[in-house]
Amino acid sequence: MIHSILLVDDDPDDQYIFNNALKVVDRSILLSIAKDGVYAFEKLQVVKPDLIFLDINMPRMNGIEFLTKIRSINTFNQIPIIVYSTTSNIADKIKVKTLGAKDCIEKPILFEDTVDIIRRVIGSFRKSLSQPA
Repeated sequence: MIHSILLVDDDPDDQYIFNNALKVVDRSILLSIAKDGVYAFEKLQVVKPDLIFLDINMPRMNGIEFLTKIRSINTFNQIPIIVYSTTSNIADKIKVKTLGAKDCIEKPILFEDTVDIIRRVIGSFRKSLSQPA
C-alpha cells in the first residue's frame, strides 16, 4: 500500500499540478515536496516515503546526483524512484535506469495526462505489492 510520496521538483507549477492530480487519484496518500535533492535528503530525515517522483533538472543537487546518492544509503536504497522530468534526453533516461530508477516518465502537458500517469504508477506499484514473491 502506498501511504506517502515524496515529490522532488523545483517548479512550483509542477508541484501544484502533481498535488492536485494525486488528490484525484487517491486523497489518502500523503505528499511531501522538496525543491531539490538537498531538501529531499532533509525531508527523508523526517519521513520515509513509499515512492519518490524525481525531477532531473534542479538547482544545487539535480536528480541524477540525488539518485546516485540515495542508492548508496542502505536506509533509503530500496525506495522505488520514478524519474518524472521534462527531459527527453535518451542518455539521461538510460543513465537514471542504470542508477536504479524504476522508470523514467516525461512530464505531460495536460492535467488529465498527469492524473493518468500517477494512477498508472500507483496501480502498478500496488499490483507488484500484492503479487506473491
